Amino acid sequence: QLDLWLNLSAPEQDTLIKELEAQIQDEYVHQYTCSYTNNPAFRIPTFKHLPTELEFNLIIGGEFNMGLSPQEEVTLRNLIQQEGLDEEFLGSMETMRPVHSVKLRPFLISRLPIINSFALEHIELDLDEYISDYEVDFDSDEKLVPATLTREQINQIMDELGFRLPSEAQWEYAYRGGTSSLFYWGDRLIDEEKITLAEFSDREKCQAAANPFGLVGMAVGEWCADSFFPDYSNAPGDDLPVIGEPPYVIRGGAAMLSPWQNCGEWVTCISAMRQAADIDDLEAGRFVKLLDF
Repeated sequence: QLDLWLNLSAPEQDTLIKELEAQIQDEYVHQYTCSYTNNPAFRIPTFKHLPTELEFNLIIGGEFNMGLSPQEEVTLRNLIQQEGLDEEFLGSMETMRPVHSVKLRPFLISRLPIINSFALEHIELDLDEYISDYEVDFDSDEKLVPATLTREQINQIMDELGFRLPSEAQWEYAYRGGTSSLFYWGDRLIDEEKITLAEFSDREKCQAAANPFGLVGMAVGEWCADSFFPDYSNAPGDDLPVIGEPPYVIRGGAAMLSPWQNCGEWVTCISAMRQAADIDDLEAGRFVKLLDF
């Protein structure tokens, strides 16, 4: 549980990290442990997945209130007024309600979204038609940008490598990083470039843009496993996805709208914000592996 983890000393945390590494050593090796907040106890270990060499961060399990809280609504209304936006931006609030408590098991999640070059290696794509929505120079191998894939393509790459998409609850929990504010960084708008980072070759920039769980690029717009329902009336209280017919849940998306035109693009950065996508829409995604830890 996250609250218990934060009360452990660094040596105690390291002991648990070593125990976890021993359990998953056939596929993962511990790389490093960092704090991405001002709280030195909020240390997040990163593991390398040996078959793919991708980095995964440990998301400590816990319980949180999922959805837009009354206090977040007040903050959102104030921001919309300050930014001179129309109240139509409040129209999606009901999709983020009712707020409900969710318990989550620990899991590993890829530190970055699936990268374009990685997707090209693992699934067949028509290069005459396929270009990542974030690709700025298709011929450059040095550019690390998110792959934007259809639902079928994202499921194909998940199945091939034995991963799954995050459930919507896992995604919001990972995005919030233990916070209960409107955004994971607080209740105020911050520099757009830090929020909308979508090219990941500069490790220092990635470090600076990471959320409390050390995850980078969470504004790119990502598939979740769940089908999209108009509200949380029948939402479960656990971390399992509810999968049925399309459309499916998308989280994030402000990076796809960059550079912003002062039209409220930041709204998609709200921790509780959710959108819907059909199966042929092109979105990014992340790998998740559940843990028995």
